[in-house]
Amino acid sequence: MPLTPASASGEVFRMLLDAAPDATVIVDERGDIVLVNKQVTCLFGYAKEDLLGKPVDVLVPERFREGHPSRRNGFLGHPSARPMSVDMTLYAVHRDGHEVPVEISLSPLRTDQGLLVSASLRDISERLRMQEEADRMRDELIATVSHELRTPLTSIMGYAELLADLDEDELGGQARRLLAVIQRNAARELRLVDDLLTMAFLQDGRLRFDPEPVALADVACRVVAEHRARAEAAGLTLAVDVDPVRPVAGDQRRLAQAVENLVANAIKFTPAGGQVRVRVHEVDGSPVLAVTDTGVGVRPEEKARLFDRLYRTPGAVAAQTQGAGLGLAIVRRIVDAHGGRIEVESEPGVGSTFTVRLGYASVDSSVDAPVDAPV
Repeated sequence: MPLTPASASGEVFRMLLDAAPDATVIVDERGDIVLVNKQVTCLFGYAKEDLLGKPVDVLVPERFREGHPSRRNGFLGHPSARPMSVDMTLYAVHRDGHEVPVEISLSPLRTDQGLLVSASLRDISERLRMQEEADRMRDELIATVSHELRTPLTSIMGYAELLADLDEDELGGQARRLLAVIQRNAARELRLVDDLLTMAFLQDGRLRFDPEPVALADVACRVVAEHRARAEAAGLTLAVDVDPVRPVAGDQRRLAQAVENLVANAIKFTPAGGQVRVRVHEVDGSPVLAVTDTGVGVRPEEKARLFDRLYRTPGAVAAQTQGAGLGLAIVRRIVDAHGGRIEVESEPGVGSTFTVRLGYASVDSSVDAPVDAPV
């Protein structure tokens, strides 16, 4: 029987669909599958006839199915060609039950029978594996190089301190000024090395914490006292405001490191004449630490990357502000390891507020103390 123009065009469409490199599923407005290509069989193990007429939820992992209808309806309300997500890994489920990491792109198809949605799914398992391997190799390199750098830097600082202790007749004024420059820069490099080591250990889980009840208000006051001279030298007002809150559960040294990084970051990005304020209080029954500044702030599109390793805002790069983009990344890792969360509110030219929410220590906080990493 010769093909009619309609059947010929339909056959060509199906051939083109099967020739597409990615698995493609076409669903109707009810969310039922009306067409799939052969790559779906290769990727998910289903025969075409096993999927046709079935709800598309059959390809959605069980843990995501409850919220899937609302997301589908949200797309149908404003249909447009777009990826489902650009900042998180999505998953589809194979016929045997294992999950497959995928990229998903949606495209609306308006037909005489109503709106259809074409979903293209690309398996990114190998890409994620290669990314994880690259991250592991990078962290190992950073840790190795940092260890090698730390030894000579410690030696340089030790000998510099010995020189600084010489009498005035043994070390002249000009030499003493040059020595101060050496000490200042060596200390800065040592802090960078320590940050690199801390980040590497936090990334692969080797940095362990010794949980105990910690007075967060005391930590905040001590950090502010230690940074007040630096703030005054920069022409800033540094203040602390603490309410009586119960001890939090955490590692005091690492929590202090997180607060130090937040305060140092606020001082760094606040122009002279501005203010930095640290506040400890309770919100909705949870202890909260907030660091607020009147600094340069960040644009909305930059907020999502502020806690990424080695990320520096375009403004910081243009202004040649010192830093390696590790301070906030370390803060987030420390807060995450304590079961807390960190949020940021910021407005360009007005300032930023970084808010850390933690949990209270239990009455019996005794735990087996893990061995801390040699940082």
